[in-house]
Amino acid sequence: MTEREILNPSAIADLIRLQSDRLPEKVALHFEGKDFTYRDLNERSNRAAQALYSRGLKKGDRVAWLARNVATFWDVFFAAAKTGIVMTPINWRLAPAEVVQILNDAQAKVFVGEAMFVEPLKAIDAYAPPQTLLLESGGEDSFDALIDRQEAKEPDHTPERDDVVVQLYTSGTTGLPKGVLLTNRCYYEVGEAGAAAGVVMPKTDDETILHALPHFHIAGVNFGLMGIQRSMRIIQHRQFDPSAIVKDAQGDAPLNSFLVPAMIMMIVETAKAMELSLKKFVSISYGAAPMPEALLDSAMLAMPEAEFTQLYGMTETTGGVTVLDPKDHAKGKPQRVSAGKPLPGCSVKVCDPETGKEVSQGETGEIVIKSGFIMDGYWNRPEATQEAIRDGWYWSGDAGYLDENGFLYIVDRIKDMIISGGENIYPAELENILAGHPDLADVAVIGVPDEKWGEVVKVVAVKRIAVDVDEASVIDFLKDKIASFKLPRQVEFIPMLPRNPSGKILKTELRKMHKE
Repeated sequence: MTEREILNPSAIADLIRLQSDRLPEKVALHFEGKDFTYRDLNERSNRAAQALYSRGLKKGDRVAWLARNVATFWDVFFAAAKTGIVMTPINWRLAPAEVVQILNDAQAKVFVGEAMFVEPLKAIDAYAPPQTLLLESGGEDSFDALIDRQEAKEPDHTPERDDVVVQLYTSGTTGLPKGVLLTNRCYYEVGEAGAAAGVVMPKTDDETILHALPHFHIAGVNFGLMGIQRSMRIIQHRQFDPSAIVKDAQGDAPLNSFLVPAMIMMIVETAKAMELSLKKFVSISYGAAPMPEALLDSAMLAMPEAEFTQLYGMTETTGGVTVLDPKDHAKGKPQRVSAGKPLPGCSVKVCDPETGKEVSQGETGEIVIKSGFIMDGYWNRPEATQEAIRDGWYWSGDAGYLDENGFLYIVDRIKDMIISGGENIYPAELENILAGHPDLADVAVIGVPDEKWGEVVKVVAVKRIAVDVDEASVIDFLKDKIASFKLPRQVEFIPMLPRNPSGKILKTELRKMHKE
């Protein structure tokens, strides 16, 4: 066994056990000045398991988590995997009422969180807290102190293939969040696919994971696990801070990171402002939102040593479904704006969302996926599960098409499609073009009601600092690039676009702003 062999046991719980046996003194995690070895992580996960047992939890119970990316996350994650308890991270950026809604839905027996997020929940009428323990604080309610008091004894539980490991809530851009159930089976199968595709493969012994994605996001969980599977040291950031990331990039270690496009944009702009290099990035994986070609060019220029890999997937598919390899990112290749090809063991087709029939090559329809890493279903939502998974195929809600070489192109969300005068208009097409406008820092396209056409196109944009751009300039920039029926009828400038933590623009909020 070499250090770079990818470990992919059938149960997530065994991953940290194996690494503790193989590389007990190797640093696995660096967090805010402190190093944790694989032995440390394994022992702390055992203590955390005993802490959960001490509070009466058993297999199938939920432990809710409301905190930023503190090191204790991994203690609880592996503790849950070892006991059959289900870890349920909640988005700490949500409003207190939204957090309470998810907490109630999850039916958690124990609730662990940072005081700064837990305290505001007490003002919500619907809040009926389960046993609550606070992170990084003293007193009887300190979860870290409870862990420290426990014996580092392995839990008496044998994980099974169908044990739910984590219950992640969808971002809720188009409706109420749903709890996605991901099992040991899901993680084993996606691990096999990622290893076969060579995803996140380090080239040197000192290549280091730089991790700043939130742990309540599928990529935040998966990227950390990939680092542990590949025996790579993880530098864990409490939360995304572009200046802190740029500073880390001035160190000696080559960096491997997974970022959403909005994060990449902010890192590149911050590095320019700080007049610092990003040459230490040797691998950039990205996904969760479209990458405009203009931003890709800027990022590749700013990170000249980095290989870029795109992964397309979602929480319901345990992350990646397709991969666009570094070689396909070269300028001039048409597939560089695609989402790549299906991962090994994954089938992708495009179907008419109304009839369910597969469409012809090049024709746009709904992306439908079949693999061994499709979710087990939605927590307590049998009807929603049956609607999403039909005959073993997951209906993604994304619009796209396949080209003659098998590359998948994401066009937009089916529900974001604009129908104007009977013509279908996909906002992502216009957004990709407008990303090249020199005076626009950020842009989104939505459909708004119109008496004559049903809907018309509206551009909502953020101006770059110290520039003067108007509605006519934006429309003129598009005129020779798209059909006339796709041209915007309205352009509005705002200070900042609303986004969820994975970088997706909240178009429901933009439509609400338009109505108001």
